[in-house]
Amino acid sequence: MENTIKSVYTFYEKMIIENINLEDYGINNDVYLYDKIKTLYNIFKSEYGYMTKRVGELKAFEEWLMGLPSVLTVPFTYFDILNIATVHDIIKADATEDEEDKFLKDYYNKLAIAFFTLKEKL
Repeated sequence: MENTIKSVYTFYEKMIIENINLEDYGINNDVYLYDKIKTLYNIFKSEYGYMTKRVGELKAFEEWLMGLPSVLTVPFTYFDILNIATVHDIIKADATEDEEDKFLKDYYNKLAIAFFTLKEKL
């Protein structure tokens, strides 16, 4: 499974997949990926779906992620985000401050896009 995740999914899709935690909602984490994504989407809609009419679904999901939902605990500190991106060779270890800032600015938006890409793929 790990090799499949590494080869098939993007960095951002892996961040979504690897950080879903349904247990706080009383749901077993040992379910198919399709079910995890579907459940995550339903939780998002129940917690923050009201914002979709105002800002659109993608932006609402991005804002929800920035609020650090317990069901999806992606890295959120600048240090952790840059560290994991460096480990995965998404950003170079010797990146300039401007390159790091751009990466960090786009992080949550790209995570939101990755989520909806996963949702459509499955």
